[in-house]
Amino acid sequence: MNVTIIGTGNTGSAFAFELKKAGYMINALAGHNLSAAKRIGRLNGCKTVTRTVEQKSVDGADIILISVKDGDIKSAAVELKNLSLQENTVIVHTSGVLTSEILAKTGVRKSNLASFHPIQTIPFISYKNNNLLSGIYFGIEGGIRALSVLKQAAAGLRSKYIVIRGKAKPEYHLSCVLASNFIFSNFYLMGLLSGPLGITEKKLFESQMPLVQNTRKNIMKHGVVKSITGPVSRGDLETLRLHIDVLHGKYPDFIEYYKSVSGVLLKAAVKKNKKLDTKKIIKLLGE
Repeated sequence: MNVTIIGTGNTGSAFAFELKKAGYMINALAGHNLSAAKRIGRLNGCKTVTRTVEQKSVDGADIILISVKDGDIKSAAVELKNLSLQENTVIVHTSGVLTSEILAKTGVRKSNLASFHPIQTIPFISYKNNNLLSGIYFGIEGGIRALSVLKQAAAGLRSKYIVIRGKAKPEYHLSCVLASNFIFSNFYLMGLLSGPLGITEKKLFESQMPLVQNTRKNIMKHGVVKSITGPVSRGDLETLRLHIDVLHGKYPDFIEYYKSVSGVLLKAAVKKNKKLDTKKIIKLLGE
C-alpha cells in the first residue's frame, strides 16, 4: 500500500521509517520543517516531499496518515477536502484523544476514517528506524474498513492493538498520560532528591530501576491491589509524617501532589487490607 504522511515530526517520522520496513511504500511526505522532511524522504526513497499538502501529495495514496498537533488536524482535513483522492483512500490521524469524527471534513465516507494512536513515548524526530512502533500496542478507533487496514498495519509493525469506542477516547488518553507523563513527575521530584543524597540524578535513577521493573512485573502478574506496598498500605503514620515534613521544609510545591497520590494509594490499600485504619491517614493527609 502507498502511504502519504502529513506531519514529519516525532511521530510522523517514526511511522515513515517503520512502515517502510513493514513493506509499505512511502508515497509522499508533507512537513512544515521542509529540510527535515526532505531528509526523512531521502532516507525512505520518497520523492514527493512538500511543505504543505498538495495534489501530488495524495496522488496514488491508499492511506493518508495525519500526524500533526491535535489543533492542526481539522485544518489538515479541510485541505484534503479540496483535493482529488482515490475512491477508497483511508484517512487516519494519530491523536490519542480526538476521534475519527474530526476527519469528516475530508468528505471521505465514515467507514474509511480512523484514529491510529501509538501507545508509546516518542520524544525525538527519527532519522533512522528506531523500532519505536514495534512490539507496542496501538489504540485504534473508527470505521469498519479503516479499522481493518489499521489492524493489518499494526501486525506489519509487529505490534498489537486495542479497539477504542469513540466516546471513550478521553478516558483512553488519560490512561496513557497516567502511564507515561505522570511517571515523569515522579522522576523529576526524585531528581531533586539526588542533591541531598550526594549522588548524581543518573545514579539515583539507576539505583531505583530494579524497584521500578519489579513493581511492573508484580502489577502484571498479581494486579495493583495485591501488589501495593509502602507506608500507606502499612498504615505507617510516622513515615508518612516524615515524608511530609521533608516536603514542607525543602519542596513545598510537591506537598499537595504527595498527599493526593497517597490518597489514591489509600483507596487501593483498603481493598487489600480491610483492617487498615484509614481515619488517621486521612486526617494526616488533610492537615
